[in-house]
Amino acid sequence: MVSSTIVLEFTDAATSKLLEVLDEQDAKGQYLRVAVITAPHGGIDYQFGLEEAPQDSDKVIDGAVKVLIDDESAPLLEGSSIDYVEGFERSGFVISNPNFASGCACGGGGCGCGGASDSAGGCGGGGGCACGGH
Repeated sequence: MVSSTIVLEFTDAATSKLLEVLDEQDAKGQYLRVAVITAPHGGIDYQFGLEEAPQDSDKVIDGAVKVLIDDESAPLLEGSSIDYVEGFERSGFVISNPNFASGCACGGGGCGCGGASDSAGGCGGGGGCACGGH
């Protein structure tokens, strides 16, 4: 486990919603894993998951929400910001990533954001951007 100097920011709204989801999942004290998965079509997908402890090679970001990032995802997330937005038609996490032309927005173009779960494999199951609870 390596403490990280990676810059991955969470807005106040995202932090508040993540803490709410952790509480709802009875997962206080667990880590939020954020991963970047390269998609077959050449794009990227984001995946969120909950884990009880970091692995040896994980980068750890300590804060109100403890975050784990694997070695492959770390450079792809550098400088990113995660926000939570609520709207009339959709609500969810939005990832602004300066390393890629388009970010992840809930529900439209690219990837949709799913409900949080307590599985280590990621929230909301399979591929796509599983970006947390609504």
